[in-house]
Amino acid sequence: VTCLIAPSVMATTAILSFVSFLDSHGAASWNLRYVAVVSGAILMAVHVLGKKVGPDGQKKINRGGVCWDGLLHGILSGVGSSLCLYLDFFAAEEISGSPEPMRSIRCEGPLTSLHRLLPAITWGYAMVDIVDSFTLGNDFLMHGTMLGAVMGTVCELGVPHTITPMLIMEVSTIPLNLTGATFLPQIAILVAQLMFAVLFFIIRILLVPLLWARWVKTFYEEEAIEKDNVCFPHWFIYVVLVFGVLFHSLNFYCEYFVRFVFLCYGMFQLRVGACSTKACSQLISSFGKPGQTQGSVKLFER
Repeated sequence: VTCLIAPSVMATTAILSFVSFLDSHGAASWNLRYVAVVSGAILMAVHVLGKKVGPDGQKKINRGGVCWDGLLHGILSGVGSSLCLYLDFFAAEEISGSPEPMRSIRCEGPLTSLHRLLPAITWGYAMVDIVDSFTLGNDFLMHGTMLGAVMGTVCELGVPHTITPMLIMEVSTIPLNLTGATFLPQIAILVAQLMFAVLFFIIRILLVPLLWARWVKTFYEEEAIEKDNVCFPHWFIYVVLVFGVLFHSLNFYCEYFVRFVFLCYGMFQLRVGACSTKACSQLISSFGKPGQTQGSVKLFER
């Protein structure tokens, strides 16, 4: 038991030390609109610098086959959300006296400043989607608009922390953005593909729907006890329900989830020596290959 408790205490202490560093620079009171603008500008700069002129001399492609702005956003939001989720599960009650998500629904505010900042960063990232729509189509315009609307709404309502746990979905986009890397060997591409498929299933198919259902259940339990103690507009829960059902349905029926079977088959064939590394990679190349277009990665990472 001691061996299990010690790492937990160490992890909590490390995360809270990082939060204290942010707070020492005023993060707890940063204007979320400014955070969104600055984040969007930085990610846009990475987006531009991560491009180069393609072989045809006209169309721009990703340097090294990696969507660098998507990778950076995945690290910031995904890893950041993982830290927040860890605190929610293992330290919220000790820190504030109330467990999550109950404390958020009871208007007790974000557990840490990191909880309130992450949605603002994603709000800024929506700008990159909108810019991409000029070259990649209306799907990106629609997604960027919806992403900005959702993140902007929770930030403007003063409850950004309610959606922070859901940003853990961005963790799966980290290996996804590396599946097109031209500087990695074939075996590394296969590993990245497998990591993406596994993380997609664990996080998007299992974990996030459970977090969503847990939040909705707690909301209705708290509302039944004392309606005036719930700090959301009356329409907010309906937005949560509609978008939650739509989003989880898309994840369940996403073509990439279907391709998970083919990815596992390709990895199995490689493991038993039924095909060479190159042949196995080609077997599942539709899942992601070196030099793949920005659109094929970025559209799914959303």
